[in-house]
Amino acid sequence: MVRNRILAALLSLPLAACAVEDSSETLTEKSTDSVGSLSSADVKAALSAIPGAQVLGKHEDGVVPYFVRGDFGSAGQSLRGLAARDASARVGDALHRIAPIFRLQAADLVVQRISVDEQGHSHIRYAQTQNGLPVVGGELVVHVDQDGRIYAANGSARGGELAPTQARISGEAARAAALDNTVGRRLATEGEARLVYIRSEKDSRLKLVHEVVVTGEGRDLPIRDRVYVNALTGAVEVVSTDIHAAQNRAVYSANNGTSLPGTLRRSEGGAATGDTHVDDNYGHLGTTYQCYYQNFGRDSYNNAGAQLRSTVHYSSNYTNAFWNGSQMVYGDSNGTQSAPLGKSLDVTVHELTHAVTSSESNLTYANESGALNEGMSDIFGAYCEAWTKGWVTDAAVWMVGDDVWTPNTPGDALRYMANPTQDGSSYDYYPERYTGSSDNGGVHWNSGIANLAFYLLSDGGTHPRGKTTTVVTGIGIQKAGAIFYKANVDYMTASTTFAQAKTYTEQAATALGYSTAEVASVTAAWTAVGVGGGTTPPPTCTTPVALSNGVSVTGISVSGSAWSCTYTLAVPAGSTNLAFNLSGGTGDGDMYVKFGSEPTSSSYDCRPYAGGNTEACNFAAPSAGTYYVKIYGYSSASGMSLKGSYTAGSGGGGPVSETAGGSVASGQNAFHGGFSVVPGTQFKVVMTGSGDPDLYVRFGAQPTTSSYNCRPYLSGASETCDVTVPAGQTSAYIMVRGYTAATYNLAINYTRP
Repeated sequence: MVRNRILAALLSLPLAACAVEDSSETLTEKSTDSVGSLSSADVKAALSAIPGAQVLGKHEDGVVPYFVRGDFGSAGQSLRGLAARDASARVGDALHRIAPIFRLQAADLVVQRISVDEQGHSHIRYAQTQNGLPVVGGELVVHVDQDGRIYAANGSARGGELAPTQARISGEAARAAALDNTVGRRLATEGEARLVYIRSEKDSRLKLVHEVVVTGEGRDLPIRDRVYVNALTGAVEVVSTDIHAAQNRAVYSANNGTSLPGTLRRSEGGAATGDTHVDDNYGHLGTTYQCYYQNFGRDSYNNAGAQLRSTVHYSSNYTNAFWNGSQMVYGDSNGTQSAPLGKSLDVTVHELTHAVTSSESNLTYANESGALNEGMSDIFGAYCEAWTKGWVTDAAVWMVGDDVWTPNTPGDALRYMANPTQDGSSYDYYPERYTGSSDNGGVHWNSGIANLAFYLLSDGGTHPRGKTTTVVTGIGIQKAGAIFYKANVDYMTASTTFAQAKTYTEQAATALGYSTAEVASVTAAWTAVGVGGGTTPPPTCTTPVALSNGVSVTGISVSGSAWSCTYTLAVPAGSTNLAFNLSGGTGDGDMYVKFGSEPTSSSYDCRPYAGGNTEACNFAAPSAGTYYVKIYGYSSASGMSLKGSYTAGSGGGGPVSETAGGSVASGQNAFHGGFSVVPGTQFKVVMTGSGDPDLYVRFGAQPTTSSYNCRPYLSGASETCDVTVPAGQTSAYIMVRGYTAATYNLAINYTRP
């Protein structure tokens, strides 16, 4: 079927990215190169001062984070009930520690507002400035729990680069350029041009621009555009619009004209008018309000009780709906392409969700953030429809605008969330996304990626075209909607990308207290549509690699935001001066060391956290037993060497008795050793415990399920290995594997040289 797509305004919040370029830009703006490519040392130094710091995501430079968790200090109390300025004063000391992580200074950040979520956590939003000028879209969010603990910060704000400070193009010239760039009638500029910075979509550099507001009349929509004119070259960089094409109600009629709001036909509590477009839209406004209020406690789109105002019968045969910044507007269409648009619950929720997004994350309506904006509106159209059906997700829930679109074609819809490519235009797999300039950078077409991720998170399943093999376990649309709502309100910022949306929805699920399995479903849903995950090859090792005293392991590589193999070093009793040294190669690998078990990003005994690959961990009086080492790629790193060394104790050899223990899940391995042994002597291990652990012993290397010198393989926890150390062998290793979940204790007897 050939579809006539409405892309200029229907169900949208337009923002046009202009293709105007200037060949002189490279010369005139060369000084704005970012320092981000030089070193991560300053960022790592700032992170190392934060206990338990975890980087959950980094910007495209691979250095500056966009989400960090850690112990940033305390506000001294809950921030509930405080004004934004007072709340900011409470976190002022912490802000001085947080800002350098993003290559900012606290003075660069201007507090905007505070929100408090259902857990009592407060989220303080700051706008970024540079050289005293606003950075449009630059935002930082600081997160504080109900007890005042400052535990995370995220956002698009970042510094660390030089930017021009003096305009070469006058404000008057910028206004003229903005008018020349705009197509419409009765064009005019509003107020004076404002000097600001924007961040380029092409190279992420800051551009000094004049912001010019242009008003007028377009072919399909009123015009109120913010045109950003390069203050050095005069080129138009980008255009955003205040016209968002998309329980105090007021429904007006434009009487098939274009004057807004028109004639008031029905206000809150008023009787039905008999005009089905007016009355149906009045009902849908109420349903949308109640959906947000009953599920999220949200009082209208601005969460402050704003009147829900809409106008129907806009223009003649007008097949569009939009939000203009203060109200919704719906056309009647022609009865063939669409029924009257205000009669659709999908369309009404969609447009009002644009207003919610504008009040919260304010996702820019272009490129990836615009696709997320458009997807968010589709998502809550489905969510609220399912709410009206008692959370049943039938086929109609996943069809956008099916109740009005092409009414003479049964089963048709504008978009299909469960199978986005069914409409002939949408994309459903991130690596294949649209990257051109049409459709504002693919805001409608690429919204299918977010829509499909949400569908899979809700109902479960796999990619409909088999683009990935990831199987997603559904968690239900009620929980899935709560996750996306929280991400939109508390984590996302104007320039959020798909990769960042994955991180933010994962963190939202965690913050909502959902289970580990449910958080894993969020990850899987994004992975299934090609966003994050599935691209980093796993380490080549499947079991820990044993280090020998003083011997380097070379050629270690790790991908960015991924872990290396696990390395272990058995340290005998009485040893001193234990040292682990990472060196050589390129990139930025971070060494983590822990005694007794594998380190994690939040649990370790040593983490130097330096820039580059030269790091050392030293223990003057180490414990006897096994030390575990892992390398995490702050950015991709290769060619690294790792050496563990210690000074052996001077105590003599002879018979030794040691104990060890632990617990394992089904299919999990735990390792002990190596133990220094004498060839020809006995090495005996007696295991007791509960459940069904299996004992493995091997000489010369750690055991695997297929390589060992002893494996009793009995039911229950009682197993014994009593074996003679083979000639030429001087080390013994133990592995305990959970046949079922188990706890175990080991009594180990052997002769030490």
